[in-house]
Amino acid sequence: MQSILPLLLLLLAADCRFVNRSNMPAEQKQAQARDSSTDHISINTSDTASSFATKFGVMVAKSGGMNILPQKQAQIVKALGVNYTRAKIDIQTWNGSSNACDTYIAAGLKFLLNVNYAVPRNAAGDHDPVPFPTDMAAYSTSLNSILDKYKPEVLVVENEEDNPLYHSGTADDYLNELKTAIDIAHKKGIKVTNGGITVREVCLIVYDDLMQKGRKKEAMDFVTKAAPPALIQRVQNTGNKMIQRQIEFGRKILAAYKTLDLDYVNFHWYEPVKARGKGGDADFNPEVFSYVADYIKTATGKPVMSNEFGVLNPSPELVKNVLQSVRSAGLVYGIFYSADGGTEGSGKAVALQDAGGNLKDNGIAFRDFMKQAHE
Repeated sequence: MQSILPLLLLLLAADCRFVNRSNMPAEQKQAQARDSSTDHISINTSDTASSFATKFGVMVAKSGGMNILPQKQAQIVKALGVNYTRAKIDIQTWNGSSNACDTYIAAGLKFLLNVNYAVPRNAAGDHDPVPFPTDMAAYSTSLNSILDKYKPEVLVVENEEDNPLYHSGTADDYLNELKTAIDIAHKKGIKVTNGGITVREVCLIVYDDLMQKGRKKEAMDFVTKAAPPALIQRVQNTGNKMIQRQIEFGRKILAAYKTLDLDYVNFHWYEPVKARGKGGDADFNPEVFSYVADYIKTATGKPVMSNEFGVLNPSPELVKNVLQSVRSAGLVYGIFYSADGGTEGSGKAVALQDAGGNLKDNGIAFRDFMKQAHE
């Protein structure tokens, strides 16, 4: 589900000070950004909240230890009051059609489509990272076949490109795949985004950039608000090889996202952000999410979206607060990850529905938020 990348290439400028701008009007945010730095990177605002509201959706997966089939998934998505979902197709198992995609289309749902090279798990279900494709001729043939069959609103290239549990390839391999996918999809009128920078990577990216600029106090202020204790200890260990690999990977892809013809930059997020993994109990801090979304917009000059965000405890109030933060931050798309990742409250994802597909209290809160948003 999640992880994260470190960065940076160019300057995010003094506009990245860790202040709460979540309640500012869009015009005030832009004016503040222009005034705060001479090297401000312009942001393409054509697809931001100033022109339309966030398009919300739900990805329904396993609940209560039970798999939920596509037809029931579609029913749950509609019951939650949205008409977007997330689908996936793996190139190595592509046989010309997808039952899930066909089911979503028949149900009248729109979907964002992850096209992954392979499944990063072995037969026992354990993580088994796979390389990014390097034969672009073969990749192009497969991707053309998929996009001739299905016309998603957005093509998502791979899942969590920075996640070492999913991918063993290099940043250059991923960027080569992404460039190829952009060219193919755009010729078919389909928009494209990256696989989803993980929450761990985002935190590392922001922390590393502030440290590189000599803003140690701000870096520590951010990381203590955004990361569980175990990650804070690791990021301060400059000799940690995994942290260094993620930082280098993150710097390279974020620099590329600024120059590539990407339509959106996609990141994954779970709240409370400090409760991830074995982080323990933590409160939701909307300031962190707002700051991160603004940071990515400024660093890349692209609109931002999330095809995977969710909650780590069953609180209905948390669901409402997170949805409001996603909308206030101006994400173009926001796909809620509704699946149980472990024991509720243990720092794992929590679904909006039970194993039978019935909405839980947090699912009712989600549905009610959507009703109010459309009134």
